[in-house]
Amino acid sequence: MSNQLYNTHVKLLAFDLLSLTQTPSPSSSDPISFSRRGTPLSRAETLGTVTSRELKPHKFLKFTVDDGTGCVPCVLWLNHLSSPYFSRRNPADVRLIADLAEYQASEVKLGVLARVRGRITAYRECLVMEACSKANSV
Repeated sequence: MSNQLYNTHVKLLAFDLLSLTQTPSPSSSDPISFSRRGTPLSRAETLGTVTSRELKPHKFLKFTVDDGTGCVPCVLWLNHLSSPYFSRRNPADVRLIADLAEYQASEVKLGVLARVRGRITAYRECLVMEACSKANSV
């Protein structure tokens, strides 16, 4: 089993992304891992139209991206200023990360064509892509 794609943002269609198999993680830092045809994957990129959007201010933005083969559930975390994970970091850096996330959240609108990159994870036993970047397609 090859790990060469494990930390790479792999371009996947929603159909492929939603059919990933949950597997034991090759990395002790990631408790959840997914694979496609025996290849472990941890990050993905998808392109499609935003079809739903649910904002919880200063907590998260949950949205779906439809590429014609299915809908990918995505989440963009907005809790950087209140998260204990970021409390050890430089406050100026955390503010910059939080501002970028807020800006990206403001760009996610219904009907917009979006490219989303992020970590593949599971939430309540459902596959979710944790968005680390979102960009309008060019």
